[in-house]
Amino acid sequence: MAGKDPARAKRLRAELWAPRVNDASDARSRTIVLFDLARARLADDDPLWRSLASELSRYLDGKQ
Repeated sequence: MAGKDPARAKRLRAELWAPRVNDASDARSRTIVLFDLARARLADDDPLWRSLASELSRYLDGKQ
């Protein structure tokens, strides 16, 4: 696309999210920020969602 610089866009997104990720005071807070970042950047059909759901389900099943 004319006028678009993917490297610049990626850098700006990283700069936007970096303070939120760095300000997360514990693992839970950081995970929530990272999930929000993923929701903002990934498509609904991205394979990461299936992997995350599977891993979280497996972990929670083990905690019962």
